[in-house]
Amino acid sequence: MTAVITTIDPSKPMVAICFDDGAVGSSSDSTSMRIINAIANEGFRATFFYVGNWINSTDKENEVKYAYSKGMEIANHSTSHPDLTTKSASEIRSEYDITQQKLRDIIGAEPAALMRLPYFACNSAVQSALSDVSLITCSIDTQDWNGATSDQIIARIKAAMNDGSLDNSIVLCHDTYASTAEAIEYLAPYLKEQGWQIVTVSELFEANGKTLEGGNVYTRCN
Repeated sequence: MTAVITTIDPSKPMVAICFDDGAVGSSSDSTSMRIINAIANEGFRATFFYVGNWINSTDKENEVKYAYSKGMEIANHSTSHPDLTTKSASEIRSEYDITQQKLRDIIGAEPAALMRLPYFACNSAVQSALSDVSLITCSIDTQDWNGATSDQIIARIKAAMNDGSLDNSIVLCHDTYASTAEAIEYLAPYLKEQGWQIVTVSELFEANGKTLEGGNVYTRCN
């Protein structure tokens, strides 16, 4: 299975809209599939952060494979979604390693060396235990997890476009909400029409000539 290769234009504005919570559902109209297709249909890619324990069926594994086949970046959101700051060094490492291996087995390739921090919780122990992993939070939270409607998500992104904060930002979304799927189905073509690019976290930094360092926490590409 070969990932789609897209060309990023560094001269154009870009945003890494990312999706947490892992693959859900089993039908072509599930929220995950709707989001993947909406992004891929515009020639864009995004990063999907998966919780290992929540990929617990063949259907869910197939959605991870499908995301990868469409060029999405496959990354780690821990194994059991704990507050990592309450865990020992070995437990923190295990939370990453177990899911990294699971994703590796599913897609037949190396997942990105990224972790979306559960609850954005981080301290020096987490950074030390994951010194070879880039730790990702966000600079824009769509609040989809907090009941934001599709219109509110769209308005949040448009406001960030207008005030300049969207460019080179990392945006938090979840692939488990119909409101998010509806918003992305609107935003992907809209952003393209406006000259924007939706990119993966790795693409965001590469296009800007920046290096993602292990053990560092990133909210955006400055």
